[in-house]
Amino acid sequence: MENERVMVFIDGGNLYAGVKFGLNLQKSVNIDSLVKKLVAERHLVRAYYYTTPSPRPNSSMGKAHQRFLDKLGWVENLQIRRGRIVPRRHTVECPKCKESFEYNDYTQKGVDARIAVDMVTLAVRGAYDTAILVSGDSDLAEAVDYIREQTNKKVENACVPGKSWAKTLREAADKRIPLTEEYLTDCLFETPLEEQAPL
Repeated sequence: MENERVMVFIDGGNLYAGVKFGLNLQKSVNIDSLVKKLVAERHLVRAYYYTTPSPRPNSSMGKAHQRFLDKLGWVENLQIRRGRIVPRRHTVECPKCKESFEYNDYTQKGVDARIAVDMVTLAVRGAYDTAILVSGDSDLAEAVDYIREQTNKKVENACVPGKSWAKTLREAADKRIPLTEEYLTDCLFETPLEEQAPL
C-alpha cells in the first residue's frame, strides 16, 4: 500500500458548492489536510486543484478568492489549474408589470475538460496507480470509465453526498468516498467559505 502512487484531482467549484449548499457549512476546506486524508498511507505523486479566476478580481470576494489561491501556492506537491469564465446575459420578465430586465452572471468553462485530459493523459503515461477525483460532475464519468477499462488504473471518487454527486460518476469509480461533515471535520478552516468561491 505504501508503494501505491496516488494523484488527486480536485474540482474546486464542485467542492465549494457541495460544502456550502450540500452540507450548509460556512467554512473553507483545508485542501492540504483533505489531500493527506484521502491519500492516507499511500504515496502522493501530485495533487491538482482546478478553479477559475474571479470575474471581479478587485471586489472583496475576488480578493478573498485570491488569498485562498495564494495559500494553496504553499501546499507541497499541489498545482493550481485554471479554467476560464464566460459572461452570460439573461432576460427575465416581471410577471406583474411585464417589463423585461437583463442581468449578467458568469459560468466556468474548460475545467471539466482539463480534469478529464489530465486524468487520462497521466494514466496513459503510467504516472499513477490510483487517481482520486474530488467531484460529482457527470461529465467526468466517461474519462473515469476509459481510465479503468483501458489503463487498468484505479479511480476513487470523493464528493459531498447529495444531488451534485452524479450517479453515473459514482458507478464508474472503483471506490466512493462520501465527504460528509463528519469526514471533513479535521479538514475545515474557520475562515469564510467565500474565500474558496471560484466565481
